[in-house]
Parts: sequence; C-alpha cells; structure tokens
Amino acid sequence: MLKRIAEAKIGEVNELRTSIDLDKVRPRITKGDPLAVFKGNQPFVKVIAEIKKASPSKGVLCEDFNPRNLAAEYAGNGAAVISVITDRQFFQGCGEYLAAVKEEVKLPVLRKDFIIDEIQLYESLQLGADLVLLIAALHDYKSLLALSEKSRELGMEALLEVHDKQELKTALDLPVRMIGVNNRNLKDFTVDIKTSLKLAEIIPDSFIKISESGIKSAEDMILLEKQGFNGALVGEALVSSPNPGARLRELIFYRELMNGDQS
Repeated sequence: MLKRIAEAKIGEVNELRTSIDLDKVRPRITKGDPLAVFKGNQPFVKVIAEIKKASPSKGVLCEDFNPRNLAAEYAGNGAAVISVITDRQFFQGCGEYLAAVKEEVKLPVLRKDFIIDEIQLYESLQLGADLVLLIAALHDYKSLLALSEKSRELGMEALLEVHDKQELKTALDLPVRMIGVNNRNLKDFTVDIKTSLKLAEIIPDSFIKISESGIKSAEDMILLEKQGFNGALVGEALVSSPNPGARLRELIFYRELMNGDQS
C-alpha cells in the first residue's frame, strides 16, 4: 500500500512543480516554538488530534465531516496540536482542509501526507503548516536528510515517523527534534501499541517522542506515559466518535479517568 501511495504522489509532485513559483515562497517567521507544548515539567502525554475523513482500510470514518468544526472542537477541548490529513486519493483529504483549519484555530497544525519531494514542503508552507510528517519508510538517509533540512530552512518542524529499529537508527542522526513511532504496520495495516513501547527505550530523551495510531483509551495513555512519550497522535478514535470533544477529554484527562475521578 505504501508503495502504491508513493507512486500516486509522483503525479501530484509534477503538477506542483508547474503551479508553485519558488521565487515567491518565503520561509515562515515563527512566533514561538510549536513544540513548546510538549516540553516542561509536567509529564502528561499531550494529544495531537487528527482531522481525518477516511482511510484505505476502513473507508469513510466521519460521514458528517467538517474540518473547521472539528478543529474548533479539538481546540476547545484541550488538543495540543491539530493534525490534518491532506492526501486526496487514499484518505479523501485535501490541502484546503489544512488551510481552513489554520484559519480557524491558533494551535500548531501538522500536515500529514506522504511527502516524497521538496516541492511538497513549499506547498505545506503555503497552506500554513507549522509541522510536516516525514515517513522514514519512503526514503533513504540522503533523501530524509535533504527533506528535514529543507523543512527547517522553511521554518517548519518535521515529525519523523519510524516503524522499526532500523528506521529509528536512521532518524537519530537527522536534524529533527521530534520522532513519531507508528504502531500501524503499513504492509497489512494491523495496529499494535507495543511497537511504541518497544522502541521507546532506544529513543534518546533529547527527542520529543510521539506515539501514532491505535491509541484509544486511558490505559493506552498510561502505558505511553510510563515509557516516556510526550504525545499521542489520535485520529480514528476521535473522528468516528459521536462526540469527538468528549472523547478527546477522556484521553487528555487519562489520569483522572484511571483514578475514577473523571466527572
């Protein structure tokens, strides 16, 4: 599936090269650190709440899909960052969703897509992304280095996503501050949070650690906290809920819920 998606992106990249005037793109002048929310003395796992209409394995996840409304609900219920899936062909997303979310909220916004070329980083900047997802499985070291350096040059943070020890070893030598462990096997789409738990111990504390996919409960959040994760990226559990805001609060206040004090 990942190979199919990457091949489909080639056409998008070619279109972007004819539509984006690089001479007119200026690096973002950042106001503050978009990763500051993950730092500090409080060891709570923060939530990156994802706006996601569909997935290749499960189809449409949210029938009454409104990115602006979801973003406002996430922001009003404690999300630290909002992630927006912009892939059109496989996830029914689009860049316009991210731009709309950026207008709606003041939180940092992560562009989640399958980035294979620097031109997509310029597009991300134009859409308003503060952070971009870079997937290690799509690249060799040289390509990841170029993309992570270009992200920083343009004023965006990179969330470097890994799936196994080999990809993680590559990531540790890149100019990134944030490493995400995807619990989803991109070959068969099975999900196992143990992937994060196993890799956590070999990610240095100098990196912000994010667990991605399959996080659904307070118990999951507690497990991630014990392994030193700073954040959890949650999509399906939120967008498929009849009340995403309430579902988000359950994950954010996971300690109170586990102690039986959640009101």
